[in-house]
Amino acid sequence: MIRVFVDFEESEEVSFIRKTVAEFMKRFPVEYWRKVDAERRFPEEYWKAAAEQGLLGINIPEKYGGLGMGLYEVSAAIIGVAASGGGLPAGDLLMRTMVFAGLPIEKFGSEEVKNAYLPKLVEGKLICSFAHTEPNAGVNTFDIQTYAQKEGDGYRINGQKIWITLAHMADIIVVVARTTPREKIRKKSEGLTLLLVDAKQNGVKTSKIYGMALRPLSSNLVYFEDVWVPESHVLGVVDRGWEALSALLNAERVCTASISIGCGEFLLEKAVDYASNRRVFGRPIGSNQAIQFPLAEVKAELETAKLMTQKAAWLFDKGKDCAFEANVAALTAARAAFKAADRAVQTFGGNGFAEDNDIERFFRDTRLFKTAPVPEEMVLNYIGTRILNMPRSF
Repeated sequence: MIRVFVDFEESEEVSFIRKTVAEFMKRFPVEYWRKVDAERRFPEEYWKAAAEQGLLGINIPEKYGGLGMGLYEVSAAIIGVAASGGGLPAGDLLMRTMVFAGLPIEKFGSEEVKNAYLPKLVEGKLICSFAHTEPNAGVNTFDIQTYAQKEGDGYRINGQKIWITLAHMADIIVVVARTTPREKIRKKSEGLTLLLVDAKQNGVKTSKIYGMALRPLSSNLVYFEDVWVPESHVLGVVDRGWEALSALLNAERVCTASISIGCGEFLLEKAVDYASNRRVFGRPIGSNQAIQFPLAEVKAELETAKLMTQKAAWLFDKGKDCAFEANVAALTAARAAFKAADRAVQTFGGNGFAEDNDIERFFRDTRLFKTAPVPEEMVLNYIGTRILNMPRSF
């Protein structure tokens, strides 16, 4: 019998990240995040401070100015900033720099591209967007219609994307585009390519979408009209972008799970504190099982989701397949976080609807990951068909 021993002791690197983030976030209390949410304003102060603290380069190699750690440490940092009151926008900004930009550039970019962009990402001098979703494709990546036509020593991109966070402020955009028509490919996963686009050129046009969640980082419709991309800015292999995209999406799911866990921990702490101190009929409302048991369930579910998130991140850093674990982490963490938000509202009663208690802000934001970046129904489809080998329903 072969025995596999799992060591749950926190590493020095993770301990360093966790303590650094906890101290760092004291500079950005919940009042700060409440204000930028209400104003729908980009958290510029946080962004600059995170760069100065080194939090934008945790997984970027040291030769480019980063800390040279892994997704496991990135996850710990994201949980920390979200749980400290920064919630979704604080975690998302770390994710988009280190995962949407840093990861594909470092893994699939040329040395020229790495030297040009990675140091600037670490220093907070570049804002990145990830342009994947399209109005007519939904979550079906293989139906993407944005097309990159070969032209000389580069490509011309034409098409439209939707729900692209921070595209209106982006300096660079990682774009998923079709480079070979569907009728000319052998497998549906072929014909897609990841390209690094200069977002400041005239052919990139954006239109804001005013939504319920992630208000400080506005989403957008993005139009590409004869946008030029040099061949050197192809990330990975032309027509085989699905391979690079799969790695990016797995890392994204680990990060969205981490944001959800951090948000859930914040909400649970608020609800437990309120339930322990709010007295009705002469005793704390937390002594009632109708209040206490749902919060206990939230704690159990958050810890379970955290374990799967850590496993997925560990597998990713080892270069192993983590698609199942990353999807389960995203699913369970999103559900646990939204349950935490719902129970926090119920615990606070009418006060849960007041903006100055921050519960309603987290309620809005935690709802996002049950729908995006991938609906929970599609995660269940993946588990049912790819893991359990059941008949396809779509």
